[in-house]
Amino acid sequence: MINSTNLLALKIQQIKQSAPANTQSATAPQEQKAVNSGLLNAYLNNLAMINTPAVTKTETTAPVNYHNDLKTLFQNNQAKILAIVPRTFNAKDLNGNDYIDGNEQHGTFLNAIERLDEVKASGFNTLHVLPISTPGKIKAMGTAGSVYAPKDMLEIDPTLIDKNDPRSDKEQFKAFIDECHKRGIRVMLDLPSCASYEMFLNMPELMAVEKDGLAKTPQGWNDIRMLQPWEDEGKRTLNPKLLEYHKKFVDMCIDLGIDGIRADVARTKPAEFWDIIIPYSHMRDPEFGWLAETYTYEDASPQANMPHDRPEDSLRAGFDLIYGQYHIFHEWPDAETFMNYVKEQLDMSYKLPKGKSLIGSFATHDDISPMFHGGAEYCNLTMGLQATLPMLNPYIVDGYQTGDDYLYSFANKYNPETQTDNHEMTVHRGRLDIFNLSRKPGGTQPEIGNFMKNAFEMRDKYLDVITKGTFIQLDKENDKNDQIITYARHFNGKTLLVVANKNVNRSVACKIKVPTLKADQELNNLLPSYGKESVLQAKDNELCVDLGPARVHVFEIDTPNIENFCDKIYKQNL
Repeated sequence: MINSTNLLALKIQQIKQSAPANTQSATAPQEQKAVNSGLLNAYLNNLAMINTPAVTKTETTAPVNYHNDLKTLFQNNQAKILAIVPRTFNAKDLNGNDYIDGNEQHGTFLNAIERLDEVKASGFNTLHVLPISTPGKIKAMGTAGSVYAPKDMLEIDPTLIDKNDPRSDKEQFKAFIDECHKRGIRVMLDLPSCASYEMFLNMPELMAVEKDGLAKTPQGWNDIRMLQPWEDEGKRTLNPKLLEYHKKFVDMCIDLGIDGIRADVARTKPAEFWDIIIPYSHMRDPEFGWLAETYTYEDASPQANMPHDRPEDSLRAGFDLIYGQYHIFHEWPDAETFMNYVKEQLDMSYKLPKGKSLIGSFATHDDISPMFHGGAEYCNLTMGLQATLPMLNPYIVDGYQTGDDYLYSFANKYNPETQTDNHEMTVHRGRLDIFNLSRKPGGTQPEIGNFMKNAFEMRDKYLDVITKGTFIQLDKENDKNDQIITYARHFNGKTLLVVANKNVNRSVACKIKVPTLKADQELNNLLPSYGKESVLQAKDNELCVDLGPARVHVFEIDTPNIENFCDKIYKQNL
């Protein structure tokens, strides 16, 4: 008894010596009367110290009356998402060599705040923040390590911290989150699917191994190791330690004020795993949103050590939205393939709880820059589609706004200075760099961002039509190679007509059947003009078009009864 008391007293003394001054819990209770009964007082103070939340309240930055609504935003198709890598988001590459060296400043949580007004003005209301954990340094890719190869998912990368600011790592991240919330921008944090080699060594209880005891590595990657979701896969018994680790990640997010999670390669965990983790998050925050990197069908699946994608299982397990398959839009040969995919997703929605959706995954950080598929015109084409399609939340990767082709002059070159055991500045050609301390994303064609902003404004103006309305496939004639995409969106008597040329190289003409359209209908494009001009002529019940390469047009037309004369009408389960 005496020994126990002495140990407790020593522990209390250590806590008092190490406790920071003038800090306040983010969930501080009302002031309590002091307890002056010796050992009881010491015991209660010790409990209070142990149970103090990791994130302290930051009085100067906390937003007023902010309430998370990300889950509702997803379900109503109202999120407009920008994906960012914090360590490059506002990097200052002064000498123009495409990476940060010397006294140049890489991206941090605090200097990222400088760009938030730009994000807001561009029309975004949600940030997808790629992983912020310390990357592994052994068997690493690149000179900074992949953001998807975490040393510990619960540890914040010190690279993201401004060392001249006295606040802790979590306090600085919280300051960034609070500044986002002040502007009405929600924050969704990326949850890595795998681990670094160091994490494999340090946390073997979480890791998957082959029969010979070697780490399981996903095909095509040499810097990450697979986690083990199963304790006994045959009995469908989950790994309790991995579950607990992910609960701690969720707790960290919610304590920081994060609004949701994007689960990287969600198929690395079974539906049973997410059946526990997602409801756990909703016990603390019912509006906590979940995005699964799950494709409708993954071309490379199943990779070695990687199961099939299961989109419907993921959505039933609690994910609000998935990636879908728009990232291969450029590979689809014709309009019919595209239209069939849209209808397939709308049909799928009736097999699921209401409000399940997709992101506009035309280009994610895993994909080559859309500039390679047709330049600014292709970017505008896909933006016009994103802005008007059903069952979709628009999604953009930082750099798209100005046409970044993600070509880095240092690509795969030797660098004597490195933070890892690798001196090669690894990049994937044409893709956003996630391996090095590289420049801020950006290109030389700001007109892309201007078109995007206008498309977002058009979407907001006709929000009910686009997010709640029917999707009407229109018939056409004389489109020999089936390159014209055309559909109507209709809600409560209001109609938007969308016509687009999928061909990025040449103009295409055809006749589109638009029931109840009048010959005197004014055709005022709701999107900015670009590229080669199109020719359009309205006639009774039809529209004759000759669309320039990769041109997309959206018109409001006076056809309140169009649904009565169409038989290809589809709607999301809302």
